[in-house]
Amino acid sequence: MMNFITKAISNTLSKTILKAASKAITLAGLFSLALLSGCSQEKVEAIAAPEPVIIQNGEECDLCGMYINRFPGPKGQVFERGGVTAKRFCSTRDMFAYALQPEHQHRIEHIFVHDVATAPWDEQEKAQYIDAKTAFFVSGHDLKGAMGPALASFSTQADADQFIELHGGEVLKFSDIDIDTLSMMSHQEMHH
Repeated sequence: MMNFITKAISNTLSKTILKAASKAITLAGLFSLALLSGCSQEKVEAIAAPEPVIIQNGEECDLCGMYINRFPGPKGQVFERGGVTAKRFCSTRDMFAYALQPEHQHRIEHIFVHDVATAPWDEQEKAQYIDAKTAFFVSGHDLKGAMGPALASFSTQADADQFIELHGGEVLKFSDIDIDTLSMMSHQEMHH
């Protein structure tokens, strides 16, 4: 009789343990799926870039406070993580001055600049925006933007080279531009 009771208890315990293990595995699987779907959702959101906004008359530069559309040359926009609207800038130089600050660098998700080849220099509000990280920039040219020199931005190397033939300068990639680049632009302006 004792053997029968031991087998019954052992059998019941085995079934209970199997049921608990099965539930745990099912819950772990569901939790893993939830995590994976959450991860894939985050990836989709991170990949989908916001659309650049049209800068309206009367809007001020988020760095210097000047009216953006009152000045010639390409403008810039920065979208930060968790931000609802773009930071807008009266020049590519001001945009980089903002974006290169350590307190801003880690928050930036997307940066847009005008493609200078798509509109006249003094009508850049009509130009198309492009991703600044893939753009070609011309520094040291003879055209002025808001408050002096500006980095002329282009979607192709060929357009940047053609601009250089007319206005001088040198081509830089996004990763080439740092605070020293901006300082040299300001320094060159003082000696012209």
